[in-house]
Amino acid sequence: MQDNLKIIDPHIHLWDPYTTPRLISPLTKLLGRFPKLLDRVVKIAMPKATIDFVGKSKYVCYPHLPDIYHRDTGKYEIDGYVHIQAGWVAKKTLDLVGETEWLMTLEDKPKAIVAEARLSDLDTLESLLDAHSKASPLFKGIRDMLAFHPDKGVMDFAHDPAHNFSDQFKKGYALLGTRGLTYDAFLYAHQLKDFINLVSDIPDTKVVLDHVGTPIAVAGPHGGLGASQLERKKIKEGWYSDLTTLSQVPHVMMKLSGLMMPVLGFEFEKREQEPTVSEVVDAIGPHIEFALKTFGVDRCMFASNFPMDKASLSYETLYDAYFKIVEDYSDSDKEKLFRTNALNFYGID
Repeated sequence: MQDNLKIIDPHIHLWDPYTTPRLISPLTKLLGRFPKLLDRVVKIAMPKATIDFVGKSKYVCYPHLPDIYHRDTGKYEIDGYVHIQAGWVAKKTLDLVGETEWLMTLEDKPKAIVAEARLSDLDTLESLLDAHSKASPLFKGIRDMLAFHPDKGVMDFAHDPAHNFSDQFKKGYALLGTRGLTYDAFLYAHQLKDFINLVSDIPDTKVVLDHVGTPIAVAGPHGGLGASQLERKKIKEGWYSDLTTLSQVPHVMMKLSGLMMPVLGFEFEKREQEPTVSEVVDAIGPHIEFALKTFGVDRCMFASNFPMDKASLSYETLYDAYFKIVEDYSDSDKEKLFRTNALNFYGID
């Protein structure tokens, strides 16, 4: 089945710091011709938490466009991808529509666009959702990132942590459901209890948890966390317990992705040689198997999270590992995990 399955990759990020507004754009435009110098300057200019999260700066300092992505996919036949919002810098909230407009200028367009909006900013939310819809018929949903940690050694993504899971946020989240839009939830595992309350209270918004909930330092130290084996054991146990509770909320979907990000602590990004397929299976296989057992095949979808996971391994190695983990599953189950669940969730024709 692996040889003839046309994959839908439901989680990639596209950007071009040379032509679009990104935090890194000024440095890339100034020093992009000198990769080693750019890397040194980035490590000085950017917070350590950011550098540690990314792992290798070259994958965020330079463009990641469809032709680069398709070169990475190698032997795998990709029938389409979903772009997930990716750090568009907006002077005003309504300027966030610029990312959707830019994506529509690409020759190889996504099958679906998950754009950015500030769900707690109720004064502008409806106007922004209207603007995204007007900009593209591919607009399917929103990701307003919630990932935040009180330890400053861990990178934060939430634009306003005080509004995470607030009443204003909940109203914006519910509005997505009334408009038939999806929500991609990017948060850290210690935030899962708040997320469980959110999705339990508001069942009409289609939601997928990105990256299996992103357990910081579950496999090794990161940002001052997970320094001991005992601490990592507690992180894993709490993560698994909360995922089990979350699985009891029937409308929540799960993205099997992002487990190769440096924040989990596997440290493959620090090696000169990329890990073997067997090493990747040994590292993430038990976590994926737990998620599949807990949520079921009908509620899970594999995704690459490229280029963020690219710091640790190649696309082919990642998907070789995915297919190895589910090698004993039926062809119909593999079709769901690598294709149809994503098509159905995002309403892709």
